[in-house]
Amino acid sequence: MRHVFIINPNAGKIDVTNEIFNKLKKYNGKITYDVYVTSKRNDAYLFTKQFLETYDGDIRFYACGGDGTLNEVVNGAAGSSRATVACYPSGSGNDFIKVFGTIEDFTDFDDLINGTTKTIDLISVNDRYTINIANFGFDANVAYNMAKFKNRPFSGRGAYNLAVIYSLISKMKHRVNVTIDEKEVFSGNMLLSAVANGICYGGGYYCSPNALVDDGLANVTIVKSLPRTKFIKMIGKYKKGTYLEDDKIMKYVTYTTAKKIVFESSKSLIYCMDGEVESSKNIVIKVVPRALKFVVPRKLSWQFLINSLIYYGNNLYGYK
Repeated sequence: MRHVFIINPNAGKIDVTNEIFNKLKKYNGKITYDVYVTSKRNDAYLFTKQFLETYDGDIRFYACGGDGTLNEVVNGAAGSSRATVACYPSGSGNDFIKVFGTIEDFTDFDDLINGTTKTIDLISVNDRYTINIANFGFDANVAYNMAKFKNRPFSGRGAYNLAVIYSLISKMKHRVNVTIDEKEVFSGNMLLSAVANGICYGGGYYCSPNALVDDGLANVTIVKSLPRTKFIKMIGKYKKGTYLEDDKIMKYVTYTTAKKIVFESSKSLIYCMDGEVESSKNIVIKVVPRALKFVVPRKLSWQFLINSLIYYGNNLYGYK
């Protein structure tokens, strides 16, 4: 197997390029590996796709960056029977891997190189793959505004906080029609929505704490428009994922699972896929079962298997 490390030097607060090169020295002569450092958006996607086209053996791609870098590598590798994808987290959020364990669990190259391959689902959003979560409305606007502010005298958390404030004083409702598995489930003013394969996004907002990455379904949260004061009160529980247990909050929420979701709007709707921002009036989302071979670190492999067996066993026998 060939090991290919794709590094995004701009993913987090610190450029980890030298750190990774130093860690890889111990594998000289032990594994065959290549290193590529990206320089612009979509660079990781194009490199991954081209590498697969020019090399005919098995390849393990290591996305060394944040969720956006992982998204690009996944889009380049998805559907290939020869490619597996691992994640070395060095971005600002690194939310997808939290479905398996902690960020620290993924920072040992020995565990990644000797990890277990799990076949997982992906979500297709207007024909681009999302490995974690596609979100719409308020928090997608935050991501859009953050991209604008971080090029000014702000960066990281400062740019995020400013984007939140700016989004709170801007328009907070979006008129949409949402169809789930060919049935209209929502029509009106929406505050936000998240279509999830993973469990959290935005640096730790657990919108779908019970989601699984291999069940052939997306977990869908739709929050209808509500006053700012009520929204601010619910943010804490939405972040923790406990909002699903609060009847007062759930009056404003539609929460379900689905294989296909369609968002339609008369005006262009901003949406975010693993941190990458786009916009469209018509957004078609489909679950693509067993579309990617993802590497779970060696230390987490048994725990992930046990958790999956417990979940499916509970559902089989009707336990909660």
